[in-house]
Amino acid sequence: MTTKDKAIELVNKYLQIYDGRVAQAKRCALIAIDEIVEHINELDDSEWYSAMKQYIHDVKQEIEKL
Repeated sequence: MTTKDKAIELVNKYLQIYDGRVAQAKRCALIAIDEIVEHINELDDSEWYSAMKQYIHDVKQEIEKL
C-alpha cells in the first residue's frame, strides 16, 4: 500500500467517528502515527525498523497534505 493510500485509509477511519469533520479526523490519525513512531523508536534499529520508520514518516506527511 502506498503511503498516500495508507494516509487516506487512516483519516477515513476517523472520519466515521467524527461524522465527516476532516480536521479532527486528521488530528487523530496523526496522534496514532506519533504513537507508532514512539514505539518503533524503542525497538531494535535494524534495517527493517529503519524502513518502517521511513514509511510511517511518509504516511504522516501524506496525512498532513490531505
